[in-house]
Amino acid sequence: MLSTSMPAPTRQDRLRTAQEFVAAGRLDEAEALLEAAVATSDPDTLNAKATLALARQRIELAFDLLAEAATGHPDHAGLAANLGIAHEMLGRLDEAVICLKRAAALAPRKQEIKVALAHALERRGDVAEARAITVEVVQDEPDNSRALLQLGTIDLALRDYPSAETALLRALELAPNDPDTLRNLSVLLLERGCFDEALNVAERAHLRAPLDIAGLSHLAYCRAANGLWAEAETTCRRLLASAPVHLGAREILARVMIANGQEDRAIAELTQFVRAHKSHPSAALALAGILQFVGRFDEALTLASHVAHTRPDDESARSLETALALSLGRFPTPTPVDLAPVTRILVPPATGALEFVALLRLLRRLSSQQNVHVVAEPRYRAVLTGLAEQVIFDEPGSELPATPLQSLLGILSTDTRNVADGIPYLRPEAELFAKWRDALATFARPLVGIVWEGGALGLSMEQVAAVVPHSGTPVSLMADAQRHDMRRWSRPIDAGVHIERPADLIAAIANLDAVVGPDSFAIHIAGALGVPGVVFVPRGYPWYWAQAGGKPMWYPSFEVVVQERLGDWAGAINEGRRRLEALLRAASD
Repeated sequence: MLSTSMPAPTRQDRLRTAQEFVAAGRLDEAEALLEAAVATSDPDTLNAKATLALARQRIELAFDLLAEAATGHPDHAGLAANLGIAHEMLGRLDEAVICLKRAAALAPRKQEIKVALAHALERRGDVAEARAITVEVVQDEPDNSRALLQLGTIDLALRDYPSAETALLRALELAPNDPDTLRNLSVLLLERGCFDEALNVAERAHLRAPLDIAGLSHLAYCRAANGLWAEAETTCRRLLASAPVHLGAREILARVMIANGQEDRAIAELTQFVRAHKSHPSAALALAGILQFVGRFDEALTLASHVAHTRPDDESARSLETALALSLGRFPTPTPVDLAPVTRILVPPATGALEFVALLRLLRRLSSQQNVHVVAEPRYRAVLTGLAEQVIFDEPGSELPATPLQSLLGILSTDTRNVADGIPYLRPEAELFAKWRDALATFARPLVGIVWEGGALGLSMEQVAAVVPHSGTPVSLMADAQRHDMRRWSRPIDAGVHIERPADLIAAIANLDAVVGPDSFAIHIAGALGVPGVVFVPRGYPWYWAQAGGKPMWYPSFEVVVQERLGDWAGAINEGRRRLEALLRAASD
């Protein structure tokens, strides 16, 4: 007689299988199993039902269930963790962190709880703590794909792209079809300027999760970045049909309409949306961002200032308000401060590379008066070593107080009269400078450094080539995958192949007669060195290209050429060619 000795499934077997079904997205099957569970007061059963409700986005239902269950079973780690996740999904981040920290303490070996805690901490802005927890999980479980994804996402937010790439590629290796990993890898590819590949990966992420709203929004963005305007608009409108108040999709749609020459209509539609959702300050900030995008800085500043005034704790509103004011040449009101205590400066980990180079001049001003300690990640230190005034490096993580780099704008009483004082504030290493001088000595002058960018709205290599005079030598400073564009143009020297760190770039540019191209790291390095050049910017240019009297306040050795119409660089290129010729002529006189 056949006998398997296999017992009937227990209640725990059913609950465990239901949890596995939820994790695999098999929600109907999970619900069928849980409907058969009659022990409604059992904490494990309640937790499984809450997990299913959260997966189905029935957040209020899940929260009500969890609130009662967690109160009755305060030492159940799963209930505490899910209650924290419910708080997070409802936007209550402080409560989420409290619950998840309790859950992690109740079950210190459950790494998925730590990953959830790190996610909540990151959303709350505690990025350093979130990263530390995630790194700890990865060290304990090197093959934990969710933890690796979380680490890659955090490093993306910190703009630490090499670390993000390492984590995301490993996560993808472990879970090749995970849509969240694919989407974040696509974001990284966009940041790296690999627009075609970013779109391909976004399409694959959408294939794996066709109903995912975040994936659909990112797909629309990638299609727009590649100039697929009709496809991008269709994707946005499809998303908005099922999620009418999705702000990201409305922003992308507005940008697509502007690219198609429908600026007034785009702003009118978004304005109407903002008026209908006055209780959502993020909608007003989105409109301010679009007004900034088209160069209507005064209107954008009015909106951002209103949100910042009504919501003084909104960091994004205050940050946008400051950026818009600087774009109009308005500097922060000086803050009377005794400089003696200002000896320790923090470079916030999310500071953009271009913003960082622009603000470095403030460190030089401060360090010329006293010893200055700087707390910064290694990628910032690589540039700080080129500062004309030496600073002392402190390791991140210290409990000692530090002043954010951006705060020095007000502390040092910066304005239009002194913002350019001290240029050049970067200096090349003597040995590297000599190496580049000797390497470039055999080429005809003027030596013109060139950079370009990809994407539908970017300034291509061919467009930059049209600016460079036929006499002299173009020197490519491109050090990433876009170097390979030079297969289509053999004239430039490929200096980028020898540029591995900021010190190489600083030394190379210090030997050039001019640098031209779109807003980029190399352009900022040239400006910080006092090397002349021409930069091409859109109408909604960043604050550090603000002008006074026709000259850029932050980088006076440069000429700023502003694009007249989004996507059309023809007039700007002709103007840039004339200005570069004038700069080179003046330098030779």
